[in-house]
Amino acid sequence: MSNTLPVLAIGFAALGAIMQPSAARAATSDDELWIETGIKGDIAPGTDFKLELETRRRDGPNEYILGAEFNTDVSDAVALGGGIEIHDEDGFTEVRPYQQLTFGVGKFDFRSRIEERFYDGADRMALRLRQRARFRTPIANKVTGFASGELLYQLRDRNEGGPQRIDQWRLNAGATARITPTLDLTGGYLFQIRPRDNGNTRHTHVSQVSLFYRF
Repeated sequence: MSNTLPVLAIGFAALGAIMQPSAARAATSDDELWIETGIKGDIAPGTDFKLELETRRRDGPNEYILGAEFNTDVSDAVALGGGIEIHDEDGFTEVRPYQQLTFGVGKFDFRSRIEERFYDGADRMALRLRQRARFRTPIANKVTGFASGELLYQLRDRNEGGPQRIDQWRLNAGATARITPTLDLTGGYLFQIRPRDNGNTRHTHVSQVSLFYRF
């Protein structure tokens, strides 16, 4: 089972390359570091809550995100939830409420999320659909590995006349360690593909680290 995670990660990366073969040749690339801290835990039977603060470090202005999310089990396999994120990048603000449904079976879970995105100076609210499939499995004592693939699709642009299109593909792999009974430390790698009609596809390599206190 320990070999399953790297195989899946390689498979997701290969899938992304196949989906964008011509765009990849013209792509530009950059690197980012995402640092996340927060608290999470159960606030009622079958209902969990998460509060997080994230910094995305990159060339140019960094991005800062404050977010809150809850999820409630409606059956053994299905959870409904939602949340809100406030993004700030050098004084430019986006407020992003969202709703989501998660279906779990065995070591897999599938999440469908719809985001309403409010930007400073935009013509209107933007809409984005996110569809994610994730695999998780224990890989060592108190360590859980994961791999996921996600499609982010722009249903409505923030400006009148803007396109409907694929916004991003995200391919992610990493591991979470329970370092104390109340602290989880996660490290991961995220590969973002942003295809655009003009051929200016962008690839972003993201190193991720997060620390969560569990209450």
